[in-house]
Amino acid sequence: MKKFFEDMADEWVRMMTEAISTKPYSEQEKGVADIILRELEKMGVEGIRDDAGNVVGIIEGEEGGPTVLLDGHMDVVPEGNIDAWGEFDPFKPVVKDGRLYGRGTTDMLQGVFCQLFAFREIKRYVDKGNSFKGKLVFTAVVNEEPAESMGAIFLMDETLPKLGIKPDVCYLSEPTCGNLYIGQRGKVELVVDVFGKVAHSSAPWQGISAVEKARPLIDAIMNNFYKSPVTHEKLGFSAMTITDIEVSPGRMYSCVPDHCSITIYRRYVPPMTIKDTIKEIQDFIDYQSKADPEFKAEVHQRINTRTGYTGHAMEVKKQHPAWIDDPDNPYVKRSFEVLRSIGQDPEECYFIGGTDGSITCGVHNIPTIIYSFGDLNKSHKAQESCCIADEMMEIEGHTALICDSLGIDINAIG
Repeated sequence: MKKFFEDMADEWVRMMTEAISTKPYSEQEKGVADIILRELEKMGVEGIRDDAGNVVGIIEGEEGGPTVLLDGHMDVVPEGNIDAWGEFDPFKPVVKDGRLYGRGTTDMLQGVFCQLFAFREIKRYVDKGNSFKGKLVFTAVVNEEPAESMGAIFLMDETLPKLGIKPDVCYLSEPTCGNLYIGQRGKVELVVDVFGKVAHSSAPWQGISAVEKARPLIDAIMNNFYKSPVTHEKLGFSAMTITDIEVSPGRMYSCVPDHCSITIYRRYVPPMTIKDTIKEIQDFIDYQSKADPEFKAEVHQRINTRTGYTGHAMEVKKQHPAWIDDPDNPYVKRSFEVLRSIGQDPEECYFIGGTDGSITCGVHNIPTIIYSFGDLNKSHKAQESCCIADEMMEIEGHTALICDSLGIDINAIG
């Protein structure tokens, strides 16, 4: 690694510390957005804050080249049990033994600020009188952690089209331990409402218990509808589980429940789609309704309303569409080659969880390559931390990937 990138460590730590200290929970990312806008202004780049609260910065090159999108999310998950953090305060970051401790140090403020530093190097390159063909777009989005991609949806559906931007490739900086992730299983949260007839619990035969009627459905879900799971050679296998069951009238009342709501998390792989996952449950409902005329149920996707720190509200589905890059895509192939050329050794990997790649690639078909040195094994956990030296390698890696995509000689940087 160039000493040039190693020397960024103190400034990077200061900026990360400031950002984490703002407690950027989902829908409360304004502090981080303000820091990024300030840094863009220092670079001489016009920072854009869209209605959802996302931040965008653009470096324009000459015509005839690709549009490269850098993307990451600004929100972090809650700290959880504070006692589990021991000597560390999740929102007062400290450095110990070469690691920065605090909430968001791996998922994923480290990725956002590594990309911002790499973006700055390209601006400095241009400011020296150099040019490149294409366009470099830096984005930091809101509200990713609720697993609905509100910020990414607004960015891709509204903000970038209004700016006339259509990316050719997206580099997403979720934690990958230095590897390249080029796909993920799909995810959807489904709700099945089973209906009965309320009655006094002293005479249950006078009612129809929604819990009793839900039992065959629960068994079927827990046994994958008595079928082998669909598998994919790269993304693994489909799976589902019940994460919540709500009954009403509930424990306060002496009643036979007439409503049982079952929440299902479904992970799926191609060739399955979200529609297929819904149909799978609907088919069982139809079957059970014929077998038992008293069985009545409905299935639908979970839809939530999210309101960002700007006050903008959106209805969003609880889902992450499945996606996978073509391994022969030139950006994918070159990404491995470029990182290896600077001494890194990325492996080809695939997420089992969800990312905003579901929007960039799964919905908009933009080749999406996920890369950072954030540690997946520390995401969302107490005592979350990152290795500062690794993050300097990440800044170099992002810079190298950008340079290669835009036809810039990495040796001209610094």
